[in-house]
Amino acid sequence: MNGFERRKERKKQNILNASLKLFSEYGVQKVSIQEIAKKAQVSQVTIYNYFGGKDELLFETVKKFIYERLDRFRDVVHNDDMDFKKKIRFVIQDKKENILHMDPGFLQTVMRDQPELQELIQTFTEKDAVPLLMELVEQGKAQGYVHPDISFRSIMFYIEMYYQAMRSKEDLFDHSLPELSEEITHMFFYGLMGNQDEHLHEDKDNE
Repeated sequence: MNGFERRKERKKQNILNASLKLFSEYGVQKVSIQEIAKKAQVSQVTIYNYFGGKDELLFETVKKFIYERLDRFRDVVHNDDMDFKKKIRFVIQDKKENILHMDPGFLQTVMRDQPELQELIQTFTEKDAVPLLMELVEQGKAQGYVHPDISFRSIMFYIEMYYQAMRSKEDLFDHSLPELSEEITHMFFYGLMGNQDEHLHEDKDNE
């Protein structure tokens, strides 16, 4: 890649980063190409030349976002220094942080108003995300954290309950995100009765 190509690619990434930040904070409809150009420090013409228009830019923005998330998740799943419990805690907290910083209108546009994005996300889920989750669940069974008779389908249903709550109950996150993540992870493994031998928020108690 020569200098011109590197500069071009850097501009593209700046545009995609700017559009993700603005789309996710304010919703797609409220953000203009002019505002994205200003934040990315490029001209509007540059955006049109690289992406064609707002719908195409939205598609490429979402695609970049989900595959970057996938790379992070893959690194966690394949990290031999983390046990299954730590990996689940990371997944829960990572998902929650992304939901908290996204405008509901942006999520709605991605999931309902754009058929091409629906197809992208469905393909991504089936071919990339689900197989990686299945690999993580198998690790949990091998390490003794997951009962061998519990199906992947049931585990996914259980996890989705948390995600639905994250989307609909913003007041759940009024206190510390790390603390809430720790409590949710604890309930994920032990239920409401919990594990009485495991103390939560140990780092805070030792301060």
